[in-house]
Amino acid sequence: MQEFSEKFKVLVSKALKHKRIVITVGLVLAVGIVSAIGVIAGNHNDIETESQPPVSSQAVATEIDTVSQVSEVSSEESTVTEQTVSEEKTVTSSKKPTTVSSKPTVTNTVSKSQSSGEYKYNSNTDINNNVFLDALVYTGYNLKKHIADGNMWKYILASQKRGLGYLSNIGYAGGSTGYETSGGKPDIKLFEKRGLVCASYVTYVYFNYLPNVAGIDTSSLTRPNKSYSANDWYIAAKDWVNKGYSTTISFTASRTSSGYINFKPEKEIPIGSIMAFCDAKNRSDYCSHVAIYAGYRNGYNWVYHVGNDNGPEFCAVERMYFGPDPQWPIKVITTPSNIRMQAALEISLKDNNGNPVSGAEFSLKSTESGKVVSLGKTDTNGVIVKENLTYGEYELTEVLPNGYTADSTTQKIKLTTANNSYNKVAVTNALIPPVVPSDTSSSEASSDETPSDTASDATSEEQTSSTDSSEDKDTSSESNSQSNDTQSDGTTLN
Repeated sequence: MQEFSEKFKVLVSKALKHKRIVITVGLVLAVGIVSAIGVIAGNHNDIETESQPPVSSQAVATEIDTVSQVSEVSSEESTVTEQTVSEEKTVTSSKKPTTVSSKPTVTNTVSKSQSSGEYKYNSNTDINNNVFLDALVYTGYNLKKHIADGNMWKYILASQKRGLGYLSNIGYAGGSTGYETSGGKPDIKLFEKRGLVCASYVTYVYFNYLPNVAGIDTSSLTRPNKSYSANDWYIAAKDWVNKGYSTTISFTASRTSSGYINFKPEKEIPIGSIMAFCDAKNRSDYCSHVAIYAGYRNGYNWVYHVGNDNGPEFCAVERMYFGPDPQWPIKVITTPSNIRMQAALEISLKDNNGNPVSGAEFSLKSTESGKVVSLGKTDTNGVIVKENLTYGEYELTEVLPNGYTADSTTQKIKLTTANNSYNKVAVTNALIPPVVPSDTSSSEASSDETPSDTASDATSEEQTSSTDSSEDKDTSSESNSQSNDTQSDGTTLN
């Protein structure tokens, strides 16, 4: 019995040892699993809060009012929250961007540079026809249906857009950098698989669509260190300002009692400008959301952005405060002036001797839309330069100045992105030879002499006629004489 007891104690001891091992292994596995989940969740949160956090699907979908025009509530402004942004400054934030090792790093260095051109930065010519709107359509956004439904530039709740059939197949996710291409063009299929966030969408537009589809060289611009980070995009755009390519536009922003942002820029914002936002509830100079300015229409300042599961779409600055992650505008940085986002046209007019012709009027008619744009008249150098024109095919028409002619007063031209979008057309007009007036005194003298000459000619003709008549008489006389002689000869004299 004692022997059995000893054996039992040994078995129990061994079992306890094994139990400790099992428990220890279990604890180790549990800790490992929890840590892994924490890392994954942490990385995901880094991308969302840093690069594309603010406007989630719930943020827009849970809007509490249906006021369609910001002007209706502008009188209800809250002056307590008013903020004026007027100078270019950098505020150091305590929040530091977290590096996501799974994402590639893009350097700031750009090998190719372009000198700043002598023209103003790109301005708004057509909110409905520009390369930034084209970039949205390229993602698969159904703009034709949006327009056909009569909803263009009307605010629609985010939750309704998918059902209306406007949105592309690109969702909200941090799996793409925005640089990805296929066959030299933006890889839309990959974006549909991996999604885009706010910053990677801006990267897609400026450093993928513009150079690879629109043909606009943006290689001189500073790029964000991380293409999916909103704050890195903000830092890169501020460097455009430091280099003199862009400027900032001052504005005031205040929140109305209805929850809108009453956003008032001091002047018109060029389409394509970079708009930086921060966390509205914890305001700082740290950018949590970045978007591209789309234009002003129907009481709203519109932007192109990715802010929720809808993917690339329109949104209004005035409604960025709604939802659990409200956003607040902190900076407007204009489209860089060293790169034309629209076409320029220079017309040079000379005569057939190579001299400039001034005062000739030209106009353009769009082959696509039929819209006519007046270009003005040629200056003393025979030149017209017109900026901010839409790319495409046109009919160029000239109104000829006095004293000139041409084989044709119209010609087909195409405005492209070549030569930094600066298009040149040379036109030649032929001088109409001047009519040399005759000498008046000579003409009068010639006129006076005409009757005399006529009379002289008549006298001469009469004298000739008289002479001819005399000769005829002499001939007749001779004939009669001969006849008499013959008769005399033929007669027998008795």
